[in-house]
Amino acid sequence: MAAVPDAVRSSLSGIAARDSELNSFVHLDDAAPGAPAVPGPLSGRPVAVKDNIAVRGAPWGCGSATRRAERPAHRDAEVVRRLREAGAVVIGTTNLDEFAMGASTESSAWGPTLNPWDTERSPGGSSGGSAAAAAAYDVLALGTDTGGSIREPAAQCGVVGVKPSHGGVPLDGVVPFAPSLDTVGPLARTVADAALLHDVLAGSTPQLAAAAEAGRIAPMLADLTIGVVEQMSGDRNSPEICAQFVRACEALVAHGARLRHVQLARTGEALPTYYAISSAEALIVLESHAMLGELGDEAAQRLEIARTLGGSDQLREAFSVREMVARDVGHCFESCDVLVSPTMPLVAPPLGRRGVDDPLAIPRTDWWTVEANLAGVPAMSMPCGVGSDTGLPVGLQLMAPHGLDARLYRVAAAIEPDLAQI
Repeated sequence: MAAVPDAVRSSLSGIAARDSELNSFVHLDDAAPGAPAVPGPLSGRPVAVKDNIAVRGAPWGCGSATRRAERPAHRDAEVVRRLREAGAVVIGTTNLDEFAMGASTESSAWGPTLNPWDTERSPGGSSGGSAAAAAAYDVLALGTDTGGSIREPAAQCGVVGVKPSHGGVPLDGVVPFAPSLDTVGPLARTVADAALLHDVLAGSTPQLAAAAEAGRIAPMLADLTIGVVEQMSGDRNSPEICAQFVRACEALVAHGARLRHVQLARTGEALPTYYAISSAEALIVLESHAMLGELGDEAAQRLEIARTLGGSDQLREAFSVREMVARDVGHCFESCDVLVSPTMPLVAPPLGRRGVDDPLAIPRTDWWTVEANLAGVPAMSMPCGVGSDTGLPVGLQLMAPHGLDARLYRVAAAIEPDLAQI
């Protein structure tokens, strides 16, 4: 790809004009406007990095007041090193819920991020800053996803967000939340850009970009069976979400795919299972930061829960349910190539709504996203039109078997033009 330094200037101009309102960035690199274009697949492309990922010379705050006195990161995380090697210009770091524990980016010590579509709405969390930046300023962005923290804000901000197969992208230089669930992944306006960024993060040949291009050029999906997850696609979604999901399924059929209804019987158990496991795994990082200062409400609640879970029957039961969820997902893939559902049961909720930052609150914004983390499989949220009642973005979620991330990009690129018209 040819160098496009104008893209950096254009994004920085948009940030200067609007980010005092949106608050998607917590740090901008003063050297970014003059950064030379380095050859590579991301040459001259502006990239924003979630602030729980180390960026050399930048503050590394993780949304927490306990890290205000921390020195800037002394080295890049491995994924950031790969970005620079690929020619990207890292323009700054983005806001997030404290320690990536939240669903609205309201728990950040640096204040909430606002949704570019409606500034009275949440951009989602915990990668809300990255999703808002991708939507508002056409930057590529990095997020982390432990239970939906890339896909949920992608859906709310109308961009593509991908949770790679667990273990497919290195976590070196990333402040951990729950290591057995954590992933780093891309956010971008288009499927092709997300694939390009994902290839760089994974350190692989451009197989994902090739899959996206194949889906765009030859969009027929007659060789694929698409599993519609009944528990995630029914009337627990709002009517405007259901309407767009039906149209997405029609688009898949129009491209030759066969639809098959499948069951994930333990969907109702997945969210409390995720919450127990992720809280227990977060104990070490939360204990260490609690000694440095006062944690915010969500992080403090997680710490309290984690202290009670160690070695408990409740935690053992959670790990047992996790294994069953993974088996259920694997069973679906015995008869289906990809699973589909809405990404979220509702559009972006209003900021300040009681319980919006609690993943166990109702309506549960993480209802349909945690299964992919528990099973370790790749999952994508892609734009699926806007709600007829609110005019706000709707997300379509795709899941594929572990290691077959390319399949997500092929299917998504095939139907992307159709969903843009929904």
